[in-house]
Amino acid sequence: MHFKTNLYVATAISISLLMFSLFFNYQSIRDTSSLIKHIEHKQMSLTQILFDIDTKLHTNSLTISQALHSTHTDNPNMVIYSLENFSKQLEKIENFLSHHKNISASSQTLQSLRDKLYSHRILQDRLIENFSDQKYDQMHKNFQEYSKAINEIRSDTNQLIEISKSQLQKNTTALQEINEKRTKDSIYTFAIAILLIIFVIYKLSKLHASSSQELQEAHKRKKEFITLKEQLLEYNEMLEQEVERKAQELQVKIYTHMLTSLPNRNKLLEDTHDLAFQQMALLNIDQFQKFNDIYGEEIGNIAIQLSAKFLQEQINDSDTLLYHIGGDEFVIAVKNSSAFYNMNFIRKIENILQNYANQTFTHEEKSFNFIMSAGISFSGENKMLAYADMALKDAKERNIPLSVFSEDKELERIHQDDIECHKKLLEAFDHNGIISFYQPIISLQEPIKETKYESLVRVQQSDGTIIPPFNFIKVAKANRLYQRLTKEVLYNTLEVIRKYKVPCSMNISLDDIQDPLTLQMLYKKFEQFEYNELLTLELLETEEFKDYLCVYDFCIKVRTYGIKMALDDFGSGYSNFSHILNLPIDYIKIDSSLISNIDRDENSKRMVETIVSLAKKLNVETIAEFVSSKEIFNTVKELEVDYAQGFYVGKPDWIENHLQH
Repeated sequence: MHFKTNLYVATAISISLLMFSLFFNYQSIRDTSSLIKHIEHKQMSLTQILFDIDTKLHTNSLTISQALHSTHTDNPNMVIYSLENFSKQLEKIENFLSHHKNISASSQTLQSLRDKLYSHRILQDRLIENFSDQKYDQMHKNFQEYSKAINEIRSDTNQLIEISKSQLQKNTTALQEINEKRTKDSIYTFAIAILLIIFVIYKLSKLHASSSQELQEAHKRKKEFITLKEQLLEYNEMLEQEVERKAQELQVKIYTHMLTSLPNRNKLLEDTHDLAFQQMALLNIDQFQKFNDIYGEEIGNIAIQLSAKFLQEQINDSDTLLYHIGGDEFVIAVKNSSAFYNMNFIRKIENILQNYANQTFTHEEKSFNFIMSAGISFSGENKMLAYADMALKDAKERNIPLSVFSEDKELERIHQDDIECHKKLLEAFDHNGIISFYQPIISLQEPIKETKYESLVRVQQSDGTIIPPFNFIKVAKANRLYQRLTKEVLYNTLEVIRKYKVPCSMNISLDDIQDPLTLQMLYKKFEQFEYNELLTLELLETEEFKDYLCVYDFCIKVRTYGIKMALDDFGSGYSNFSHILNLPIDYIKIDSSLISNIDRDENSKRMVETIVSLAKKLNVETIAEFVSSKEIFNTVKELEVDYAQGFYVGKPDWIENHLQH
């Protein structure tokens, strides 16, 4: 558009220049022609006057001469008249010269002519006086001088005529040359203007052709765009349908046990948080592994399906929910605590266990019976399942069908243990007893990759006894010692990396991230450390993340130091899946609840397979925790998990012991 505007401006300027040039040259030529005519007129006027004077001088000179020869006999007035008449002619030329001082002629000749005219008047006056006094002798003498003066005047007049002719020719020639030059300039200007107009017209035609082509291409592109848009809308609709279908499939995989189609562990954990269960029972089939070994996995799966169907039939109200959390374990939970009193819930579970023991299952002419044990919990919020599991283990240890978790007795024992643990922690801080054991993490798919090590905190007592973390972590948090633990573990880990140049990881909790002093300490250490690329931070307590912005900012800040990030216990809750999408991480550690029985549980296997597939798409590497057997090791390797960690790979120990092997 800018070029097009310039082109129009150039066209207007070209036409204006052409018109101005034509007008100016026409005016100049006309003025020059007028000037030539004016000069010619003046010069011709002068020439005519000079010629008339010359003629009359000659005629009057003859007349006066004849008159002088006849003055002796008759008419002396004729001479006087002739002289006076001749004097009038001379006055004309004087007047002409005085009024036309710009006539082109020699100034010296004009001055000479003026002087001679003046002398002529004097001689003329003498002649007239002589005629009047009849002094003929003196008159003849003066007449000779007078005739000489007349001849000189005629000579100057003829010279002026020649000069006038010469000047006229020169002026006329000069003006004609100027006129011709202006005519040529006018022609050149006209030619340039015409060429410029032709160029502009050419460019305009090219621009028009180009604009037409661009317009056609724009219409073509518009049609293509409309077609592409329609295709994209169609494809988008198909994609949305496919995504919806995949989402539904993923929803089923995430929340449903593939064997029994019952809600699985993930659904239970989410419902525990959302519905705030206050009554929960964990049921387990006794000696089911032996049955599986005898009849095979296929029959075992059928037995699980028949057991699930039986339990569904036993639940006849909408407030009671049934979950299949893996293997041969089921959970019954009540979402409305007013539906049953606690004792009624216990009796309901006892009846289910009794009916199950009396139930005979058949398949392909085979009959078999099972017995279930149960653990019940009425408190604990998010830990209800753990408490129910503790009660279940208590029932199996005491060989009773059902056990109820007693919170009061447990809290009393925990309180006494906490006091003792607090003393041991303080003593460890004072005597450098906070140490780190290191557990190897090996590559499954690329054996040449260097082994990593997780730094695991331990308390070493003065007698050399090692206390595992689950005995003192909670006590450290309750007594505001957790930040000191983090500082000691960080020092231990960085020292091992610096000394042995091996990649290590350490745990970072939500408490660490939310504590300004801890963050200040961490960032200061990272700025001073030379081998940050060998360090990985594992985020703990991911289920407790509330302030995503705080955690996200921490991850971004840490990665600027070259440090990698990992999500721990991935798969233990639904929220983990949102973490992997929203946080900048490098590794996910698959939770032990999915790995511990993956060689026997198809649902766990499918779940891990889904996690691995998702991680690969997000360019995140996976680590399987709790790899405790060869079977589990082979299974996670087949599922293309990137790394393995567990007792089968290596137990936590001093770093020197690992590096010696």
